[in-house]
Amino acid sequence: MKKTNLENIEAIAFVVILSINCMILSTSQVLVNTCASSSLLNVLFITIIILIVTFIFCLLSKQFLGKDLLDISEFLGGKPLKIIIGLIFILYFLFRASVFLKKLSNCLQIVYYPMTHIIFIVSLFCIAAGIVVNLKNNSSFKSAIFIFPILFVTIILIFIGNSKNFNFENIYPLLGNGVKTTFFTGLSNIFAFCGFIYLFFLPSKLKNPEQITKISLISLALSGLFLLFSCANIMFLFGDQFSNTELFPLYVSVRSIEFGTFFQRLDSVFLFLCVLGFICALSLNAYIVTDILRNITCSSDSKPFIFTYLLAVFALSLTLKLNSTLTSLEDNISKIFFIILAIVIPFIILISANIKKKIIGGNL
Repeated sequence: MKKTNLENIEAIAFVVILSINCMILSTSQVLVNTCASSSLLNVLFITIIILIVTFIFCLLSKQFLGKDLLDISEFLGGKPLKIIIGLIFILYFLFRASVFLKKLSNCLQIVYYPMTHIIFIVSLFCIAAGIVVNLKNNSSFKSAIFIFPILFVTIILIFIGNSKNFNFENIYPLLGNGVKTTFFTGLSNIFAFCGFIYLFFLPSKLKNPEQITKISLISLALSGLFLLFSCANIMFLFGDQFSNTELFPLYVSVRSIEFGTFFQRLDSVFLFLCVLGFICALSLNAYIVTDILRNITCSSDSKPFIFTYLLAVFALSLTLKLNSTLTSLEDNISKIFFIILAIVIPFIILISANIKKKIIGGNL
């Protein structure tokens, strides 16, 4: 795998497409279920928090310009720490990709392919992602540039199209289940920004690594805006009563939209865009994982890693049988893992690396 030199727009699209796929398939619904009528307030709150956290991490990374978390881990604790950190993040990325793959595959099977075994739907996603990630010229990142604006515009059109069916009283009471749920326990909803965790592996791939702060803040602000529209659409249309765990609420909401006589099956278009977006996100996920594996094994050939990883995603997604299991994993386990891996571990590594660099000086 050749060294990637990403333009700013490619890096922004990379982070945004990974976040909004999670938001479409699951995290928007989780957030509404958690905070009820205070969902919009919670979205604004966690968006501000993630931007502040990102800015702090960017400040801590200034001494390591152009270095990703693996490079900094190696500086701090040598090769063993680098390998441990790499493997931990690989397991997390594998877990998230498998959950979302099964969730979207279940939806496709129920809506369009009830007679098709789930194994074929899952395999097609993995094959498509494998093809995209193996293409040259940063194809995965360039496809993200094309797809994420379309998804962004689509969610706004869905909001506008559903506005006539909205019940704006669902916003009351403003604090939903209380201050504690909105601002304290609701802080765990920061996991909705799935793309944030990938930022730690982005600096070494940027054409202009000194602009990582700008790239990070813009991409997360766009993700926050998308989350706001997604949650508003769900809350105003369904409130916190949506309980279908097989079909994600944004897809269900599209079924009631009609833009004239000609555009009457927008749900099919939306699901098609979701499929394209997920293939793009899965290929980017696979790219980052294979790049981590290449880094920690000092290998020059990434193709065996791509095949092995996508096979692992395929196998794990098939082991997730029940929708109740998927919901439980998303509501509980994902939040805990995200807080530990995206906040706690990087903070400890960056603080410790800065202290070590200040003591011993020198470069990585």
